[in-house]
Amino acid sequence: MHPALEAALKEADPLIAGRGWTRPAPSTLQAAARLLELVGETARPPAVQVDPAGTISLEWEAAEHGWLTLTVDDRGQLTHSAVLGDDEFGQTEDFGDELPDWAGTLLRRLLAAGH
Repeated sequence: MHPALEAALKEADPLIAGRGWTRPAPSTLQAAARLLELVGETARPPAVQVDPAGTISLEWEAAEHGWLTLTVDDRGQLTHSAVLGDDEFGQTEDFGDELPDWAGTLLRRLLAAGH
């Protein structure tokens, strides 16, 4: 398992046990691992977190330039939400073996904007 994903799960374990968060399904963990592999070549690694509903999010920030969050679930979906400059984006797409085009475009735009 990817170290960042493992750390996020370890951090979420007390919340899953004590607050009733949903443990990510095996298919969500597989999707998150695949997504981490696909974005592994980016200049900056994302922050990885387990969300209360059992989804897993990867997030990048670029100071005043904006942010991007990619979230995977157990239904084979990838949701991306972003603010880049004055523009807001949000969309859910099927997630297969490749990063969806629009999610990849947003990631490239954010990383090109700076840290």
